[in-house]
Amino acid sequence: MTCNYSLTINRTRLPRGATTILTQGEDEVTTERHLQLFFNNSIANTVVTVESDWYRRISKQTLFRYCFDDEEFELFDKTAGYYISRQVVKPKSIEKYENLLERLFQKGIELRFTTNLNPLREAILASDFKGYGIHRFNNAKSL
Repeated sequence: MTCNYSLTINRTRLPRGATTILTQGEDEVTTERHLQLFFNNSIANTVVTVESDWYRRISKQTLFRYCFDDEEFELFDKTAGYYISRQVVKPKSIEKYENLLERLFQKGIELRFTTNLNPLREAILASDFKGYGIHRFNNAKSL
């Protein structure tokens, strides 16, 4: 049994309903143009962009991480970090997380806030960049 970071949503640990765009520049097909467009002079390998309305909720949120036996899960979405099990599984342990913003920074994740995620989403979808995840976009503000 392990409770490692690969079995969490890309180490971001944000509230479930948070509308986010996650970009990762670790892929071998990430070009210099992708780095300029989506990482904008950052040295972080992971950038999470969140609508600014989520700041207060993220800063006050407490999350719980449920730890399971790895062998009962299979990778479902590498970019998002999602694993699934095809059977009912009980957690081996539960971990409590507070101070979510600080935890992200400790992992080297760059966190950006914006008033609206639509321009970033459109730029990503119009490109050939593959290292991204768009999460809970139905909760995003419209333009």
